[in-house]
Amino acid sequence: MKGLPEDAVREIEQIHSRWIEFEVAGKNQDLMALCAYDIELWPPDAQPLIGRAAVSVWMARATTRIHRIEITDRRIRGSNEIAYLTANYKTTFSFREDSAPRQSLGSHLWILRKQSGTWVVSLVSWSSW
Repeated sequence: MKGLPEDAVREIEQIHSRWIEFEVAGKNQDLMALCAYDIELWPPDAQPLIGRAAVSVWMARATTRIHRIEITDRRIRGSNEIAYLTANYKTTFSFREDSAPRQSLGSHLWILRKQSGTWVVSLVSWSSW
């Protein structure tokens, strides 16, 4: 497998950064625009969700408010048609019924694919440590 061109890596980094911005801002519609129509979301300790509609409903039911997401050790690999991104995260959040800030640490895996000349997020899976 030939490596990703540098412009593809930059585009994927930008998608990843925009996702984080949208997630913190609660802009789920904007976040879904970064995804393939058949996006798969694999949350820890829950069944996978498939499709923008299912993922949107799941996100709308969130009981937390995200304050900040810090990313470290981001790596992007792949080819001209498919890429995968791994990273560690530290999320600062609070529950709607309790505003005390909490933190969650973990890692995530993304799979992206080229669709009509643009990179889109096809799968997001994460684990909490």
